[in-house]
Amino acid sequence: MTPHQTLTVAVIGGVAALLGLVLLVLLALALYLLAARVLELYDAYRERRAHAREQAAELATLHAINALPTTRHPTDS
Repeated sequence: MTPHQTLTVAVIGGVAALLGLVLLVLLALALYLLAARVLELYDAYRERRAHAREQAAELATLHAINALPTTRHPTDS
């Protein structure tokens, strides 16, 4: 091979390696963003479930209070 051909092959190899590194960085960034989004959605889901549990507990308390056999006004005895 002539020196010109060797240089051409080296340049092509260098460009391919650089392109591979860029693609690797882009893949890592995409995976990071995907993981961040999944964690964000999971946190939102947990917050909604916690809020629903609080609302259910409050409703159960209100039902229990309403089920008590009490009157609103005391009776004269």
